[in-house]
Amino acid sequence: HLACFACNVCHRQLSTGEEFALHESNVLCKQHYLDLLEVPGKATTGSSSSSDKMADLVSNSGGDSSDGNSELDLSMGSPHKSKRSRTTFSEDQLKILQANFNLDSNPDGQDLERIAQQTGLSKRVIQVWFQNARSRQKKHMTGFSSSNAGKL
Repeated sequence: HLACFACNVCHRQLSTGEEFALHESNVLCKQHYLDLLEVPGKATTGSSSSSDKMADLVSNSGGDSSDGNSELDLSMGSPHKSKRSRTTFSEDQLKILQANFNLDSNPDGQDLERIAQQTGLSKRVIQVWFQNARSRQKKHMTGFSSSNAGKL
């Protein structure tokens, strides 16, 4: 259950696809795992055990800690791929995309790369925009012809 995955230090619920670590049966967000590796005031050369570091980390954050003495058990987990944030296009980017779409609605890889450079967007974002634009065009064409069907 996603709701069960919360950092034992900051108690923040972890999101789908977010990296985490398991340490002494504690779930840690990536930031607190990295903090565990370099707890302020503690050397990372082995002079302090991972249990001591975990105790310091949790006490510095106001959370609870287990007293286990096991070695650092890292399981950087990512059960699902992170979801990319939604892209918003500027007016200039849309003008470039629309102008290129009017010239060629199905550009090849080189054209996608060139458009990506012009707009500052990734090639994949450009590719998806063109796929969506072709779908919109097809939808409007079929919608237009079916709405006028039977009319003279």
